[in-house]
Amino acid sequence: MAREAMGPLTLEVESCPEDATRYRWTVREADQVVRSALYSLPDAEAALRQGREAMAEAAALCRDTRGRAPG
Repeated sequence: MAREAMGPLTLEVESCPEDATRYRWTVREADQVVRSALYSLPDAEAALRQGREAMAEAAALCRDTRGRAPG
């Protein structure tokens, strides 16, 4: 399993439970799933690339959402 962090977000890449030759990614914030792969990917590198993109998008959404004043 691969794990990376970006601020409060973590990316985990692990083998797919249905097919150990394929991989899935999950982005978490404080142990809560923020985003996850909808389908398995052919190798760990592809899952890592796609997961990094998803983590960057989630980080941008967090910045945009938290940066706004209430009201």
